[in-house]
Amino acid sequence: MLTWIREKFGTVVIGGIISLIAFVFVFYGVFNPRATRGLHEGAVAGTVNGDSISIADFNRELKRRTDFFRGLMGGGQITDEQLKAFRVKGMVFEELVRKKLLLQEAERQGLLASDEEIKEQIQEMPAFQKDGKFDLATYKQVLEANNYSAGTFERVMREDLSVQRWNDYFRNRAQVSEPEARKRYLISEDKRDVRYVLLTTETGKKGVKITDEEIAKYLGDTAKKNIAQAQFDREKDTKFKGKTFDQVKDSIVREILAGDRMDEIRKINDGLAEKAVGLLTADKASDAKVNALLKPYDVTVRSTGLLSRMNPYVPGIGEAKELMADLFAAKSPIDPSQGGKAKKYVSGAWVLVAIISETQKPDLAKFEATKCQLFRTIQ
Repeated sequence: MLTWIREKFGTVVIGGIISLIAFVFVFYGVFNPRATRGLHEGAVAGTVNGDSISIADFNRELKRRTDFFRGLMGGGQITDEQLKAFRVKGMVFEELVRKKLLLQEAERQGLLASDEEIKEQIQEMPAFQKDGKFDLATYKQVLEANNYSAGTFERVMREDLSVQRWNDYFRNRAQVSEPEARKRYLISEDKRDVRYVLLTTETGKKGVKITDEEIAKYLGDTAKKNIAQAQFDREKDTKFKGKTFDQVKDSIVREILAGDRMDEIRKINDGLAEKAVGLLTADKASDAKVNALLKPYDVTVRSTGLLSRMNPYVPGIGEAKELMADLFAAKSPIDPSQGGKAKKYVSGAWVLVAIISETQKPDLAKFEATKCQLFRTIQ
């Protein structure tokens, strides 16, 4: 069926079909992180046409994606609120479903990678070599350090190579027209740079006033003190490295108590955002005033870099549909060149103040020079 559709309609339709199938699996309850919490590594996160996606595979990919976002955030900790804002778990599962669908199609087309191909790929990887040659001991050590068994790693390799072979097979047969390439060029090269301040739950917590009496009362309750101790134990090698529980217990309790006052946190963030709206402009000259306002909260003005409509998320922010819609509106309310100004955006995880600082329009004179690359990208 996919072969006929591919020949008749091309890449875009196939992509849409796969996305639609993935959507059905993700949102019809096949995978529920809460339902799978605490299950053994062999537990199943979801099933795609009879083929399972294991919790182990999901957790491995989730760690890889979380590490990626941690890098974007400067190497700091990723909170549950940020994971939700980035839709990390949902995106990971969608990717695993999509990969499974492509793997099934590769098998139907007879494109699965052979044992010999897998062996050759592994032996050529520098990570598994010693003195320029494949070393079995090094191979086992690297896998063990990354929580892989040889069987699991070689299965993942087979899947990745098979999916790549299917993609190449499909790409070589898909026909992309010049109008399609031109349309993609116009969309991808229409970009905006955004200056913004992001106020999260952690931001608002810093403004919540907790008294010494409240802290003493909390620590006087053995059960609650154990909660603070558990938080210290989780972060003793990172956030609290080199410190004892007694040295940081007050700050831990202050953070715990502040986190329970969500209404107050929202009010603090909303008030800060209203003030920032009046100060933030597209010009960097406004940064000093905004940064001075937010200094007690460890928040500064940032820039997204140039974004196109094709960006699935906003770097440093996550999913922000209302902001993306405003960025590329015919008359943007946050584009100073069109009379716009800074605007406040609110989600369940954050309050954002943003303004367009730069607009880059596509230059059709450069289309010819990039056309061949676009054909390969679209395919």
